[in-house]
Amino acid sequence: MSKVKSAPTLAERIRQTAETQQPIDEKLRTDQSILARITDGIYRQPASALRELISNAYDADATEVYILTDAPRFKQISIRDNGIGLSPEALQHLIQHIGGSAKRSEVGADLHITDESDPNFSPGGRQLIGKMGIGLFAVAQFTRHFLIITKNRDDNFQTVADITLGSPVNKAQAADGRTAEITTGDARIWQEPAANVKAHGTEIKLLDLLPRTKAELCSSDRWLKIGYEIETDGKATSPKPAFHIGRMDPKSPDELVEQPKLPWKNKDSPRHKFESLVLSVRALAGIDKELVDLEAVLDNYLLTLWSLSLSAPLDYVFRHPFDIPADGERLFYQLENQTRGQAKSLDLKAGQTPRAELNLESPFRPHNDRFEVFVDGVQLLRPILFVHHPKTQHAIKSQLLFLGRCREEFTGKPVQLSGGPLEFEAYLLWAPKVLPTQHQGVMIRVGDAAGTPFDRTFMGYQVSEQTRLRQITAEIFVRHGLDSAINLDRESFNFAHPHYQFLVKWLHSAVRQLTNRHKEVGSTIRAMNLASAGKKAQKKLELLVERKLKEHGVEDIPEVRLLDAPAYSSAPKCRDEGIIALRKPFVIPPSTALKQTKAEKERAAFLESKVVAITQILQGWGLLDTLSFAEQEELIRDILEVALAEVGQ
Repeated sequence: MSKVKSAPTLAERIRQTAETQQPIDEKLRTDQSILARITDGIYRQPASALRELISNAYDADATEVYILTDAPRFKQISIRDNGIGLSPEALQHLIQHIGGSAKRSEVGADLHITDESDPNFSPGGRQLIGKMGIGLFAVAQFTRHFLIITKNRDDNFQTVADITLGSPVNKAQAADGRTAEITTGDARIWQEPAANVKAHGTEIKLLDLLPRTKAELCSSDRWLKIGYEIETDGKATSPKPAFHIGRMDPKSPDELVEQPKLPWKNKDSPRHKFESLVLSVRALAGIDKELVDLEAVLDNYLLTLWSLSLSAPLDYVFRHPFDIPADGERLFYQLENQTRGQAKSLDLKAGQTPRAELNLESPFRPHNDRFEVFVDGVQLLRPILFVHHPKTQHAIKSQLLFLGRCREEFTGKPVQLSGGPLEFEAYLLWAPKVLPTQHQGVMIRVGDAAGTPFDRTFMGYQVSEQTRLRQITAEIFVRHGLDSAINLDRESFNFAHPHYQFLVKWLHSAVRQLTNRHKEVGSTIRAMNLASAGKKAQKKLELLVERKLKEHGVEDIPEVRLLDAPAYSSAPKCRDEGIIALRKPFVIPPSTALKQTKAEKERAAFLESKVVAITQILQGWGLLDTLSFAEQEELIRDILEVALAEVGQ
């Protein structure tokens, strides 16, 4: 009896196209019905979908990723990397098992997409970011039609998959009536001769972008609102973004009606372009309100670049926080892991880094590992700065950098319940002003990548520290664990997971340690300032201001300087240094005294002290933040005139 020959696998059929020159058609399938919802877009923003494709490139050991968007038209988007590429077998698994990732399993090693000895790492030794096998299909946020062009090194052919996503369709029913398999689209696949045998990598071409996605990237809603205001009121009340890529004419899609306003020049290098973006955004803090909200100053395209730069495993725009040398600009502290621990001061020598002192290892990547992402000729870098923070009116002018590391074994608890060991490193940076406001909070990185933005609540910190929390940027770098606590969209966590709960307790302890040290430093500085004050009356007034502000939870006393006419030109420099600079004649009414006696001089001096006190109280309450410098002077003058008014006048 002859043996029945089995049908060729999809991978074998793909290889046959090199000879037949005939594409083959195949259905896209999932292993679990719940994953069919990815074709409806489980990712919330275009940046989220691009993030997943960048993560795929990282897991494929790419060193470079190039994204071209055709901004501001957005007719087509391509994402190209120089990773290991997909073999026909790997492509077969991807298409036939959406949601059944080969990563973190023995299948990954068989397909040569994971390390042979540890499926949690790439062949090149990177900690894997993706895990569910759905990252590629995040493109459903952009389009239902895309191409995959992929090649392994030394292959004579490259593989092309023309994929169309559709509505989920039941392929079969299990015996109990539940869905066993679902098709979510169609794929036409073939191989064609490669131009370069040594080349390798994958390119994703997103075709026929969805109108809503194009509108989102173009900031259409924002521009339409501005246009409507101009048409109806003759002027726009909504401000234009400080930086944007321009606006296309809705009626003539190839015509620009608003010229781009970018912080870089076309001739700048890719790296310098992004550095210019970061520095230009921070420079906006020099305006009167001194607030920098990314959503207000950038259009959606530049916001997308910023979001990608925060989420991807990239180098910092200047340097890693663990590599900041001691130079007198900041104070360093080591966090303790006990619930009621106290941060210890780190006395680093000049030029010494906390990495060297504490043996910190983040970002936990192979030595000399390189991963660079370019979007339309701009190199993305992590836009968090640890130098040259703007000064404010706070007594503490130096940054406070708190660093820690922890490993929890969950001894005595089954791995099924605990999730296994958890190991991480972290920093908390206190600065008088955190810019932009989106960087206030804590960000968790797993595999040096993040899906969530900064959490401004610090994972539900309950103590009333609103002012201080707005002055903290923190990142937690997870080396082992937490991965199973990441939800499907990778933009949130399972709050009940033991690893997440442990991080909550650790972080809240770290914030308390920062708070205690911050109060201690502030008290020391204020004591020194009081000691240098000359007159008893002025000391009493300063103490009164301090007590009143403390009653309302404010501990940092702003510095105020009154300027005479010859010193007006020094006002901008004072304000850059975090000093409230006021023009004396504009806040103090002219004296009605006929002669400048000694008593009158003393009265005038104490009146100046009152002006300073009133200004400090107003600033402590946050009432000056939204006013221009001229408005601040006018408000203080009005208050002083009312306070000095006598009965009968």
